[in-house]
Amino acid sequence: MRRVAHAVDNVLADRELLRQDVDAIVRDFIEHERRHIMKEDRDFFPAALKALEPEDWTEIASAMTNPEDPLFSEAAEETFDALRARILQLEQEAEAERH
Repeated sequence: MRRVAHAVDNVLADRELLRQDVDAIVRDFIEHERRHIMKEDRDFFPAALKALEPEDWTEIASAMTNPEDPLFSEAAEETFDALRARILQLEQEAEAERH
C-alpha cells in the first residue's frame, strides 16, 4: 500500500514517472489484494462462522454501523478525484502523442 500511495503522491505532484512503473506497482497491489481476499474467503470467514456466537455478530454489526474509514473520507475522495483527473489527462496526452 505504501508503494501505491507513494506512486499516487508522485503522480499528483506531477513528478516524472514511467507509466509502466506505476502500472507494475498498481498491478502488484491488486494481485496482493486478490490473494488476501481469497485467503479471507477460504480461511477466515468459514472459521468466523464456526467460532462466533450470535452475540459476537451483534457486537460486530454494532461496531460497523458508524465506520470511520479514512479511505472513504471527504479528503480521500478529493485526492482520488484529483488522481483520476490526472490519470485521464496523462492518458489523453499519451494518446495525442501517438497520433
